[in-house]
Amino acid sequence: MRPPLIIVGSGLAGLLTAILAGAERPVLILTKKGLKDSNTEQSQGGIAAVWNQQDSTQAHVSDTFKAGAGLGDKQAIEAMSTQSKEAIDLLVHCGVQFDRNEQGEYLLALEGAHSRPRVLHAGGDATGTEIMRALTREALSHPNITIIEQASLAEILTHKQAVSGIRYYHNESDLIEIECEEMVLATGGAGQLFCYTSNPPTATGEGIVLAYRAGAQLSDLEFFQFHPTALNLKEMPNFLITEAMRGAGATIRNSQGKAFLKDYDPRGDLASRDVVSRAIFAEMKKGPVFLDATSLGHLVLKTRFPNVSHACLNYGVRIESEPIPITPVAHYLMGGVKVDLFGRSTLKGLYVAGEAARTGVHGANRLASNSLLEGATFAMQVAKAISQDLRQIPTLWQDQSLTQNKQTRPQTEPNAPPLSRSEFRQAMWDYAGIIRNEKGLKQLLNLLGAPPFHPPEQQTQAEYELQNMRHLGRLLALSALARAESKGSHYRSDYPPLEEN
Repeated sequence: MRPPLIIVGSGLAGLLTAILAGAERPVLILTKKGLKDSNTEQSQGGIAAVWNQQDSTQAHVSDTFKAGAGLGDKQAIEAMSTQSKEAIDLLVHCGVQFDRNEQGEYLLALEGAHSRPRVLHAGGDATGTEIMRALTREALSHPNITIIEQASLAEILTHKQAVSGIRYYHNESDLIEIECEEMVLATGGAGQLFCYTSNPPTATGEGIVLAYRAGAQLSDLEFFQFHPTALNLKEMPNFLITEAMRGAGATIRNSQGKAFLKDYDPRGDLASRDVVSRAIFAEMKKGPVFLDATSLGHLVLKTRFPNVSHACLNYGVRIESEPIPITPVAHYLMGGVKVDLFGRSTLKGLYVAGEAARTGVHGANRLASNSLLEGATFAMQVAKAISQDLRQIPTLWQDQSLTQNKQTRPQTEPNAPPLSRSEFRQAMWDYAGIIRNEKGLKQLLNLLGAPPFHPPEQQTQAEYELQNMRHLGRLLALSALARAESKGSHYRSDYPPLEEN
C-alpha cells in the first residue's frame, strides 16, 4: 500500500482533496487548531457556478477576468468555470444542502461584478458552515482518513529539490517529523497579517512562506483583497457582512445618509470589491460609513440573512431598523504558491489548493464567491494529479515570481527591529493596506528589517508564527513595491489608474 498522503489544512480544499484521494490510499490531515477552524467555516455568501441555461461559461469567465483587472489566467478560469457544475454535484453528493425554492430548484443570488445571478448558498448566509458540516462528517467517517488537530506546520523538508517530509508543532510544543514524498498544502490565507481582517486567528499565511523556504515559487502577493463591508464597532470583532446583502438591495451610505457609490463607479453598490473598498475608505476620512439594509424588511433579513442578523443583534445593532456601521478589512490573498492547472507547485511533490495557491483564476481581484469554487475545482484537480502520479517540475514559470532556494535561505539578522504581533499588524495595515505608495512601502521594509530565521526548535510556536508572518509581510511589501502601477486590489497612490491621471 502507498504511504499516507499528507494534507495540511482542513478547509474546503483540504477536506475535499482528502475525501477524493482517500478512495485510493490512506490520508493524514493535519489541522492547525480544530477541524472547523478555517476561512471556509466563515464564508457566508455562497459558491459561484454556471448552473442553468440563463448563464454560460463564457459569461462567468468574462466576469472573472474583468474583475481581475485583466490579469487572470484565462486557461485556469475556463477550467474552473467548466468544472463548476461537477464541483457542486460533488459537494451535494457529500451531503451539502444548498437552499432551494418551493419547486426544488437551487436559489441563485447576484453578487458584485457578476453579470447574472449564479451564486448558490446554504442556510441563507451560512454557506461555509454547511459545507464544513457535510465535509467534516464525510472525513470523520472515512476509513482511509486520519485527522490530527492542534498540528501547526513548522517546516517542509526537502531532498534533491523534492519534498521528503514535514515537521509540525503538536499541541503548541512537541516538534514531530513525518517522512513523505508528496503532500498537499491547504493552509488557507493570511488575513492576520493585517490588524483589521475578516479572517480567523489561524489565517497567518505560514504555509505559504514555508513553501517558499523549501524552494517553491510564489506569485502575486501584492494582490490582497480587502472586503468592503465588515462590522465596525469599537473593540468588537470585524464580523463580515456578506456581499449578497447588496445583491439583495442593501445600500452603502455615508455619514450624511447619501448613497455615494455611483459617484465612484456606475455599477454603484455592486461594483467590484476593490472599487467599493477604496470608495468606503475615502468616505471614512469624512465620517462613518454604513450599510443600510432596512429596505429589505424583517422577513427577508430573517430568512435570507439569519447569520448576519443574529450576529449584529448580539453586537447591539438591529439591522431591520438601523444601518450597520462598516469598514473594509483584509479578506483574501489572490497570490500564493504558484501552481499549474493540477495544483502542482515548482517543488516536486508539493501540491497546493485553496487560498494558499496562486492558481491564476483571480488575477488582481477576486470575483465574489469564486473562492469556494476555486477550492473545490482545484481540489478535484489535485486529487486527479496525485492519483495519476503526475508529479513533475512545471517548465512554464519564466517570470518575476519570487523563488527561494537553500543558497538564499534567510539567515538570522541581529539588527532586525523587534516588533510585537500587534505592532507588526498595524504597520502592515498602515503601509501595505488598501492604498499604498513607494514611500510607505519602503518605510515598512525598513521597519520589518531583513527576515530573521530561527529554526522552530529554538522558538515557541507563537514566536515562530510571528517570524513567518514577518517574512511573508516583507515578501508582500517587496511585491507591492515592484509593481509600479495600480491594478485591481493593488492600488498605488503614486501610480493611479490612467483615468485618474
